[in-house]
Amino acid sequence: MSKKKLELTRRRVLGGLGTIGVAGAAAGLGTSAYLNDTESFEDNTIQAGTLDMSVTATVEAASSYWSSAVDLDATADGEAVSGVTIDDVKPGDWGIICFDISIGENPGYVQVSTANLSSSENGYEEPEPEDENGEGELDDAILATIWDSYDDSGDRSGLSGLDGTTNVAGGSQAESWNSSRDEGGVVDEDTHYTTLQEAYDTYSTGVTLGGSEDPIEVGSGEQMETFCLLLEIPSEVGNEVQGDSLSFHLVFDAEQVRNNGSPFAGNSTGTNTTGT
Repeated sequence: MSKKKLELTRRRVLGGLGTIGVAGAAAGLGTSAYLNDTESFEDNTIQAGTLDMSVTATVEAASSYWSSAVDLDATADGEAVSGVTIDDVKPGDWGIICFDISIGENPGYVQVSTANLSSSENGYEEPEPEDENGEGELDDAILATIWDSYDDSGDRSGLSGLDGTTNVAGGSQAESWNSSRDEGGVVDEDTHYTTLQEAYDTYSTGVTLGGSEDPIEVGSGEQMETFCLLLEIPSEVGNEVQGDSLSFHLVFDAEQVRNNGSPFAGNSTGTNTTGT
């Protein structure tokens, strides 16, 4: 065998070994590992909060007949309850009903509204004049006025802080109930108690407690809000109310305080409703 042939044979052999070496290096790249680390947050939970309002109505004081005829101590909490039911009312009768409003945990704004007023003549007996529309006059004869508080004095002098929403003359007076009012509820140029019809009209579109500019945060710091309703048939009322009757709804709505810059602006999310 010549030297030339031997050298050629070596090149081929070395070239073949080089090819194998390159192939082996490429295979090594495909099987190498990377550095890695893993962290995790498990059992994440989000639960929506609640807004739970309850309203308790009690008769705080009343004239002698109403005291024996009206037994009201009811709480509306999820289901509507019956409010005042009384028969045989006469001029001179009166009663004070206080509503305690409480909201647990998450504070809320509260709006009070009226609905479904129905007034009936129920026929008539002489000497009551007949209303041509068949409607009763009781809603225009009863004084229905909202007060801020009642001090448990046992009579109407315990009322204080006349709410401006049911003062036809406007504004809020700090004095107690004034016995000098006339049949229509007028005391003086600054104080004019509302009739039931006037109060109903005021609250028919909803009234936010504290006013829309500075609404009260009920439930903030365990705060419970109370307002009292005086229902009175002045002794000056005449025969026109005989046999008449009326009914209406009083509705309480609550809306969350948090993230709510404009309460009761039409957004029903986070609202709780209670009716009596």
